Amino acid sequence: MRLNDLFENKRRERERQEKKETAKKVAIGTAIGTVIGAVAGILTAPKSGKETREDIVAKTKETTDNVKKTIGESVDAIKEGEKQVRRGIKERIEEFRDRDLIEVEIENLEENVEDLEDMANTEENETM
Repeated sequence: MRLNDLFENKRRERERQEKKETAKKVAIGTAIGTVIGAVAGILTAPKSGKETREDIVAKTKETTDNVKKTIGESVDAIKEGEKQVRRGIKERIEEFRDRDLIEVEIENLEENVEDLEDMANTEENETM
């Protein structure tokens, strides 16, 4: 069962990495698409050079803010996911420790029972 858990954890970690990469690619693609669309829209608009430059500056600031916000949200989501994974790992470690302690206690109890049986057998033999 422990080996299965290990494989399952590895699979989940690989899936998380793939999701991170996908999110990163989507954010980059969105940013690039927004910039290209904004520049194309501004350059094809019938405005003076000064107005166009002002629009470019405004759109650049807007796009930058949007990208920062998106990246911030992605980082927060990744951090929360990491916290959940860490909590899960800690819980699993505690479960394994508890299992090992229980197994040790069972072994100790079995040894105590054997010792008591030996003592009882010894006393039986001495009284006969």
